[in-house]
Amino acid sequence: MSDTTTDRPVEASPDIPAIRARLVEYLCEAAEIEHSLCLQYLYAAFSLKTDPSEAGLDEAQIETIREWKGQLLKLSREEMLHLGLVLNLLAAVGGAPYLQRPNFPQPERYYPLGVISALTPFSRETIDRFVVYEMPTVLLSGILGDRRHDADGEERMTVGLLYERIRELFLAVPEHELFIGSPRRQIDTASIVDPDSVFEEEVLVVGYGVEPFPITGRASAMRAIDLIIEQGEGSAENTEDSHYDRLLRIRDELDREVAAAAEAGRGFEPARPMLENPAVRNAPDATGTGLITEPLARGVAELFNAGYALMVLMLLRFYGRVAESRDELRTLQQFVFFPLMTMFVRPLGELLGELPAADGAARTAGPPFEFARGIQLIPEREIAERVFLERLRDLTRRSQAVAVQALEGDADPRVTRRLRFLAENVERMMTQYALEIRPDAAPHSEPVSSAASLTDEGADRVHA
Repeated sequence: MSDTTTDRPVEASPDIPAIRARLVEYLCEAAEIEHSLCLQYLYAAFSLKTDPSEAGLDEAQIETIREWKGQLLKLSREEMLHLGLVLNLLAAVGGAPYLQRPNFPQPERYYPLGVISALTPFSRETIDRFVVYEMPTVLLSGILGDRRHDADGEERMTVGLLYERIRELFLAVPEHELFIGSPRRQIDTASIVDPDSVFEEEVLVVGYGVEPFPITGRASAMRAIDLIIEQGEGSAENTEDSHYDRLLRIRDELDREVAAAAEAGRGFEPARPMLENPAVRNAPDATGTGLITEPLARGVAELFNAGYALMVLMLLRFYGRVAESRDELRTLQQFVFFPLMTMFVRPLGELLGELPAADGAARTAGPPFEFARGIQLIPEREIAERVFLERLRDLTRRSQAVAVQALEGDADPRVTRRLRFLAENVERMMTQYALEIRPDAAPHSEPVSSAASLTDEGADRVHA
């Protein structure tokens, strides 16, 4: 597997095993960072008020906030691209797909300015933290001054330095010895969506906004690392339209909006008061979480966690597949990137930002993104498909149960409508996936509870 034809056997250097092991370790750390950044940007985006009916904002302010939300969602999509490229880099050198991460919040050793890795709603402080995340290495090094080295004299690691070390390791081993991974493990979304090159490149990019390309040797590996650096993490200088540049613009616009509102004698609150680091249970690997205790919000949060877990399981299979055909791989991609992300994670994450976190509380809940130990690659395709279908059926039951819970608990009719619509979409996803993988597997003989559980009278109340 190589960009060149230099695949002649040579005597292996005794350092190659150690270099490969260190490279895999660094790439796994990079994957954790990209995964974490993606979720933090999503959380801040979900917290923003974009409905004109929300108190205290005029139409011009709503339009500005919508622009900020679009930018944060774009940053999140680009972090997904970075994560996909890192997983392709891992596969190229013989590593396994890696999507593990600790739960929020966590001290972040790659940002030595006292910032943490956390789920927080949009605010000046949150944007300040994001600016540090994306700050070019040359600027961050200047700010650190005497703190650039730790007590042992070692240079403090930053994201930029991490990727520079990854680059050095890719250059330290002969190409034909380093790139040992199977080409089947490389994800090239364009070839999956459009294997016959029917569409223009712009059409493909518009699709999901997440377009990894295959790593086939040193040249493509350097291209991937350069793309990640240039888009934000650790770039040597500020680049127009980099993550860092876009975040600076958002921060400047926020400051202007706050100043204009103060001059007019009113406040400016663009975000809902969501919990910091919401959770439905205390995690052993995180402290400082905000527990969701209101019954409906807790049920919705547990449903969200179950869907997020399924999405990560499918992504692991997507990047770790061996036996899937092109059609089977396309099915995985379509379910992960379209229905689960856009029709489940986003609408439910936004809804959680509106539900109270506790009875009578002013704070709202927010999507927890809790990560369980059992989210691991399932190596056998048939077993993976069976587990995915099983979990989709479980999501169908859960989504229908929270819709009924909302109806019976006299929730706001808009909340009930949204939950019922989500339940209908999840049931369609489950049925479609069953037909895709095994036409004889759907319909399922065991009825899923629910839509039927909403009585005619209840349905009238939902649509009222």
